[in-house]
Amino acid sequence: MIARGEFARALPVLEAARDAADRARRTDAETASVLNNLGAVYNEMGRERDAQAMYERSLQLRRELGQSETRDAAHTMNNLGAVYLKLDLVTKAAETLERAAALEHSLSGRDDEDAVKIWVNLEFVYQAEGRWDDAEQLCRKALHVRERDLGDEDRETAVALNNLGVLLETRSRYGEAEPLLVRAVAIWEKALGANHPWVASGFNNLGVVYTALGRAPAAEDYFRRAIRIAAEVLPPEHPNLAKYCASYARLLRQLGRKSEARELEARAQAARDKHARMNLLGFTIDAHRVNQ
Repeated sequence: MIARGEFARALPVLEAARDAADRARRTDAETASVLNNLGAVYNEMGRERDAQAMYERSLQLRRELGQSETRDAAHTMNNLGAVYLKLDLVTKAAETLERAAALEHSLSGRDDEDAVKIWVNLEFVYQAEGRWDDAEQLCRKALHVRERDLGDEDRETAVALNNLGVLLETRSRYGEAEPLLVRAVAIWEKALGANHPWVASGFNNLGVVYTALGRAPAAEDYFRRAIRIAAEVLPPEHPNLAKYCASYARLLRQLGRKSEARELEARAQAARDKHARMNLLGFTIDAHRVNQ
C-alpha cells in the first residue's frame, strides 16, 4: 500500500500493529520496522511530528537491541533527518543525515542505492544552507548512480531527475529543468499510475517552470491536475496541497484573475495554518537560524 501511495489505507493497519506491539510490550526488530513504516506513512500524510516520534522510537529500540550499526538503523536515521528538515530543524537534519551517510558508507563501502537515498535528503540540507553548487553536484551524482544501477525508467531514477529539475528551476535555469521534469513525470505515471502523489508533485513542478517560461495555458493545466490528484489522495491540510494552490494562485494573479487567485490563496493559508498547528511549527528554534 505504501509503494502504491495508498497511505490512508496503510495508516490503520500500521497503527493497529504498533498498538498490538505496545500492549504485548514487544521490543523486537519487527516492532522497530513497524515503527519506521508508520513514521513513513505519517510523513507522507503531512504529520511530521508524529513521524518524528515513530522514527525516534524505532532508533531507540534498535539501540536497545544492539542494532544501531545496521542498515535498517541507517534507513530510519535517514528518514528522521528528512523529517527534521521538514520541521525546519536544519542543524539537526544535517547532523542526522551525515551520521546516516557515515554509517551507510561503513557498511557498504561503495556508492549504491542506499547511499543515494541519503544524498537525496542531504541535497535539500545543502539548499537550505545556501550551498547551491554542492547541492547540484550531489543531485547529479545521485542521478548518475541511479541511472547506472536502476536504469532510466525506474521510479527512484525519476526522483533524482525531479530533484535536479527543481534545483535548476530554483536557480532560474528553466530550459535545463523542463526536460528533466518531463522525464520524471512520464516515468512516475507509467510506474505508479496517474493518481499517485508523486505525479501531482511533478505536475506542480512543471507548472512552475512553464509559468516562468511564459507558457500560461500549459502551466494552468498542470496546476489543475496537481491540485485534483492531491485533493483526492492527501489530507486537506497537507502542505503539498497548500503549495500547489499557492503556485496556481500566483499564475492566476499574473493573468489578472484575482478573484480566483484569492480563493486559492485562502485555501492554501487554511491548510498551512492547520498543518502548523498539528506539527507545532514555530515552537522550536534551530541552531542554524540562531547562528545566522
